[in-house]
Amino acid sequence: MENLVSQGFELAIFGMGTVFVFLTLLILATHFMSLLVQKFEHEASERAVQAVTQLDDHHLMTIISAAIAQHKNKHS
Repeated sequence: MENLVSQGFELAIFGMGTVFVFLTLLILATHFMSLLVQKFEHEASERAVQAVTQLDDHHLMTIISAAIAQHKNKHS
């Protein structure tokens, strides 16, 4: 009976160790993926800011005026 209990403890320790190693690897993989996504997100946001600032104000005002006029025509 004591042999069976010791085998149970060994199996429990082995199982907990396996889960611990797997979760550690999962956390590390998630961390590295997060760093990778943040790097690409930062580069994409810089490009988006440059694209928006290059748009001239006159063209933007024309687009906004057309959208407002279309909205007023739809709802009147």
